[in-house]
Amino acid sequence: MYLHTQLLINDILPDEPDPAAANALQEGLGGQFGEIRTMMQYRFQSMNFRGDPSSKPYKDLLQGVGTEEISHVELIGTTIARLLDGSPNYQGKKNNPVDKPGAKGATPLKIALDTGPRKGHRWGAVTCGFVAV
Repeated sequence: MYLHTQLLINDILPDEPDPAAANALQEGLGGQFGEIRTMMQYRFQSMNFRGDPSSKPYKDLLQGVGTEEISHVELIGTTIARLLDGSPNYQGKKNNPVDKPGAKGATPLKIALDTGPRKGHRWGAVTCGFVAV
């Protein structure tokens, strides 16, 4: 059972529509290491947890992490929707490769793979972004 409160962890209100930013967030929401995958993985592991009753704290831990991931999915999904509100009027940023319409628009993952990680940074599989080292 879940209790839903109509309050986001961090309410993000964009200044203007930004489809490129929404595109970048989509990878973190539903990409290979996105929040949806992480949420489903923890939830499934907690439901499928069997064993000695003394290991219940571990099951509860998995269940707690999976439940927290639900809020991350809600936060990122809501932010994407807000970034797209009013986007037909958005003119784009000329220097942003993600902003080019149609097949010429690159995805954030493709840009990252083409340019490679910058020196002093590494990929974080859980957060799906660069982490300073």
